[in-house]
Amino acid sequence: MTFRKRPPTDALLLAVIPPLAAGLLRLLHRTCRFITLGDTTWRTASASDRPMLFATWHYAFPAVIYYFRNRQGVLMVSRSRDGEWAARVVHALGYQTVRGSSHRGGSRALREMLKSVEEGYDAGLIADGSQGPPQVAQKGILLVARSSGAPLVPFSMAADRYWRLNSWDRTVIAKPFSRIAFAFGPPIHVARRDRDLDRLRTHLQEELDRLTRLAWHYFDGTANGT
Repeated sequence: MTFRKRPPTDALLLAVIPPLAAGLLRLLHRTCRFITLGDTTWRTASASDRPMLFATWHYAFPAVIYYFRNRQGVLMVSRSRDGEWAARVVHALGYQTVRGSSHRGGSRALREMLKSVEEGYDAGLIADGSQGPPQVAQKGILLVARSSGAPLVPFSMAADRYWRLNSWDRTVIAKPFSRIAFAFGPPIHVARRDRDLDRLRTHLQEELDRLTRLAWHYFDGTANGT
């Protein structure tokens, strides 16, 4: 008699937990009311069928991956062990991923993301990276915008009732039946010949800061985005 070798515990958990987590995110956010602020400009731009880039803060990740689900968008996810869990969750929500971060494999991942954008897929990148510092914009998404010519849409989010995790980014998870505000800024167009990434990074930082304040202030300042 022969017995099949059982897969390692981690493999079993990776097969079960990410789809379950994705299902719970769907269930939670279906109870919420989404409000969009300032989305007219990027929706007009998206009508051209050109690929678009999106950038936001890491703390908004749970609501963001639900909001843009099932569009086959491309996300960069860390190559760490935690990143493997995150990658499987977003796959279950209808995303593609490239694996890397500013600390490991970032250049290769950016090249893979650029290739996907050139093939016509929208892409998103967390502006403050996979390890922070929190709410400090990095240059990665600007490199993709410059090389691809795709417009970059900055946005941020807030909720009127939420939990905050005790993590480096202070992740926000909206509570059931809460209201979630997404504040979108006008697309940023980066010319291929523009080499002043410091100026562009400052502009992206200022826009994300402005949109973060706008989103939280939508709830009369009763919630705090810091």
